[in-house]
Amino acid sequence: MTNTPPHISLEKFQFTSSAVQVAGTPELEKWAGPLQFALWCQRASPWWIGDILRAGEMRYGEEFSQVCEGHVSADMLSRYESVARRVPPENRRDSLSWSAHAAVARLTPHDQRDMLDLAEKNGWTSEKLRIKVREFVERKRNA
Repeated sequence: MTNTPPHISLEKFQFTSSAVQVAGTPELEKWAGPLQFALWCQRASPWWIGDILRAGEMRYGEEFSQVCEGHVSADMLSRYESVARRVPPENRRDSLSWSAHAAVARLTPHDQRDMLDLAEKNGWTSEKLRIKVREFVERKRNA
C-alpha cells in the first residue's frame, strides 16, 4: 500500500493539504464551487476535529490521543474536543462561526440555544457574543 497524501479534486481544482492546483484556465463561473467548498471546510473543520476526538476518546480512551500527536497543539485539540462535547450538534448553527459556539460552550444547552438565537437574529460577531455571554452569566449570578 502506497502512502500517497490525501487530495480532493473538484473539476479543474485539485486540493491538497498545502495547496490548490488549477488545471488549465477554467471559466470565471467555475471558480465559485471550489471556493465555497474551501470556505465550508474551513468553517466545518473545528467541528469535525472535535467530534472525531470526542468519539475516538469515548471508544479508545487515552490510547486515542496518540493518534493525534504532532499534528496540532495539544491545547488546540483540547479546545476543539471541549467545544464539540459541550455544544451538542442540535445546538450548532451553520450561520455562526465555531468561535461563536466556543463563546456559549459554558452555558446550559437551553441557554446556548437562546444566546445563539440572539446572535443570529442580531448579527453579532463572536466577540460581541462573548461579551453578551459574560453579561448574561453575571446577571444570573447576581439574580
